[in-house]
Amino acid sequence: MQDVKSIEQAVFACVDGSKYSESVCDYALHIAKQLGLTLVLLNTIEHPNASSVTNLSGNLTLGERDVLLDELSDEDAQKNRESINHGKEILKELKDRVAHKGYSNVIISQRHGTLYENLKELEDKLRVVIFGFSGMGHMQKEDEVGSCVENIIRDVDAPIILVNRDYSPIKSVMVAFNGKSGSIRALEELSSSPMLEHDIKRYVVNINNDKNSSDELIAKAKEIIKDETLNCEFIQKSGEPLESILECINKNDIDMLAIGSYSHGKLKSALFGSLTTKLIQNVKIPLVILK
Repeated sequence: MQDVKSIEQAVFACVDGSKYSESVCDYALHIAKQLGLTLVLLNTIEHPNASSVTNLSGNLTLGERDVLLDELSDEDAQKNRESINHGKEILKELKDRVAHKGYSNVIISQRHGTLYENLKELEDKLRVVIFGFSGMGHMQKEDEVGSCVENIIRDVDAPIILVNRDYSPIKSVMVAFNGKSGSIRALEELSSSPMLEHDIKRYVVNINNDKNSSDELIAKAKEIIKDETLNCEFIQKSGEPLESILECINKNDIDMLAIGSYSHGKLKSALFGSLTTKLIQNVKIPLVILK
């Protein structure tokens, strides 16, 4: 496997063989083609932190404790080997899938540690990061935002695409625009970057109960979109933000939603009360998340 540290920027597809791994690969392939960049298929191996061997060390003699420790060590080594082999099989299958679709600029990488740790280490290589929402093994519920997802979205400085359904061609994209830095970057990325084709329909939605404020923000959005040849539609709505955005998605048959990331505050209460989290939990199309 090629060392990813030897490349410059690339599109990273983070895969673990779970529900949306093939979809993650397909979205990443589409974007890598658009950007003309290397596609990196990344699989991470976390070290086992739980054992099926019951730990009764408090009731054991010294010799018995040594035997138990050996058993635990052997079990961890076995789990690690199984994870490594499983990851290699996933990477091979997905690389073959990409090759079958005619793209040769792809490398596979298997690294130890958490996905968050590896993405932080590789941060300067990341043009776009793509992973599946249901692929994070520690998550208990499909709509639950786990700490690993939070940390990646909050701390990794790169556009992130969160995949939550099977791949389908991107024909329309919506930007939830509120004038803050994340939504400005989202609008800039999806209006001027070659990540998406020129003829894709772009919707810019502002949810605002203050009509004057909404008018000002839509005017600002129009200034940010410098390419007048893009097919853009601007939507102004009042009401509860989550419900209004979901309504816009359904009404306009949107294929992808772009939003701003969490604020830099670290309070959990602020995080779980944020619109970002609510959208991640409720939107059923891929999300592009930017700071």
